[in-house]
Amino acid sequence: MPASANPSLDRLSGLTPRVQRLALGCQHWLERGDLTQATVLLNEAIGEAPAHPELLRLCGLTEFLQGRPDNAVALLRKAASTWPEDGLIESNLGAVLAQRGDTDAAVRAFRRATELDPMLIEAWFNLGRALELGHDAEGAHAAFTAVLELDPAHRPARILRAEALKTLGQLADAETELRAVLRADPGSVPAWVALVNLKSFRAADDDLRVLDRVYRAEALTLVQRIDIGFAYANVLEASGRYAEAFGVFEAANAAKRKTFQWDAAAVSTLVDDILAAFTPSDAAADDARGSDIVFLVGMPRSGSTLAEQILAAHPAVTAGGETGWLSQILQAESRRRGTRFPYWVKDASADDWSRLGAEYLTRVAASRRNTTATFTDKTLTNWQTLGAIRLMLPRARIVHCLRDPLETAWSCYKHNFAGDQLYTYDYVELAAFFADSERAMRVWNERHPGWIHAHQYEDLLAKPEAETRALLAACGLEFDAACLRFHDADREVRTASAAQVRRPLRADPSITRNYGALLDPLRRALAGLSRSNNERKD
Repeated sequence: MPASANPSLDRLSGLTPRVQRLALGCQHWLERGDLTQATVLLNEAIGEAPAHPELLRLCGLTEFLQGRPDNAVALLRKAASTWPEDGLIESNLGAVLAQRGDTDAAVRAFRRATELDPMLIEAWFNLGRALELGHDAEGAHAAFTAVLELDPAHRPARILRAEALKTLGQLADAETELRAVLRADPGSVPAWVALVNLKSFRAADDDLRVLDRVYRAEALTLVQRIDIGFAYANVLEASGRYAEAFGVFEAANAAKRKTFQWDAAAVSTLVDDILAAFTPSDAAADDARGSDIVFLVGMPRSGSTLAEQILAAHPAVTAGGETGWLSQILQAESRRRGTRFPYWVKDASADDWSRLGAEYLTRVAASRRNTTATFTDKTLTNWQTLGAIRLMLPRARIVHCLRDPLETAWSCYKHNFAGDQLYTYDYVELAAFFADSERAMRVWNERHPGWIHAHQYEDLLAKPEAETRALLAACGLEFDAACLRFHDADREVRTASAAQVRRPLRADPSITRNYGALLDPLRRALAGLSRSNNERKD
């Protein structure tokens, strides 16, 4: 049966008029978010027609909205078994699978939905989102293009197509897309945020006036006010209006900090426990496992994306970006043992570490473009678990990305992260995390001398070729002149530095000096915690 192209009553064919009315009532309340009313009507309907695919679909949706995705998947698959050519059911199934974290299965469901019903905008849009999540920017771009061919006024699809273009390095095209959205809706917070995050964007006076008006609008939600606050402050800074920018940054960070819990002291204790769980060991010194893996670690905004882009320009390198695999593997092992990392480390055998290393390498093998390529993993927080890396992948290479601490910290503070960098919205908490990183890296360097290559951002700017050669040598790679033209490398870049690494190296003058005494509280936080860190025992 063709799915969503049919009117609602066609989907309810085979049901009595009374049950049809119940089902339509259920849909009405689902659209309004009233699960209680929807469930009452649906239970009555399903009692009379328990096997009808449309009622099973509605049951699946209510289960999903009530936080029971496994039940939802089972119901939607049962509905699909009766209506195997129903695009709407496949689209709903994809949405549940995506929410459950099964991205690959979600993509398959969305693709099938679009094949069954090419006019189903929801399926195309969700396919694009799933592909972007799966690091397929080209596929995401194609899916969002399909949405816009069906509905040129679909602003979310246009904004997300711009994000895909940014990832692909097509910055001018991305700006064109976002400008189109803003012409239709000058108050679009997502469009302004995406435009500012291009970094290549330069605000005209009219842009600043509109941004100021949007920022001060009373109708904004808290999330919108935070998002536009970070965007507006960055534009003010780029325009040289530092005092105004500072005030907006302070307000945006304070508002964001109130939205979550973060315990800096608990994190510092965990880092201490991790360091205590591992001791220097040469037990695996003759094991070559991991010799083709490079981990880039350090603080965010420290030049790590640039370092990986330089490596990615080498013909013998596959850049993996921020995989998160090591953490996932250690967390899975923790669940298996019923004990949180690092408290099971003392009980792990050499065979256990070999098994965990092999699991990591299996993921690498599925991701890199050829079997001999060096693979880079830019999950920066892996500095916390270098002891585990040393045992899992003894010959892996480590690049510690470094930048002036004040510039790094201020760059973190200016950024509205989408991920887990919850320590960046308060000076003291930011400095504490920075100190934890410094302390851990000092310990790993002392225990494994010569293993970790320090890559300093400022040195790269001052001596590009010499530092590029040093970086390549530390990663076991021959020099290749293509790495000096890193900005030409054809790869997806998904971090906040996506625009910067598409340009050649250029002088990077201090931003923080423009703020003068305004940044003294951040300077004091970094200096105070650094002194305390130096006095702390391993």
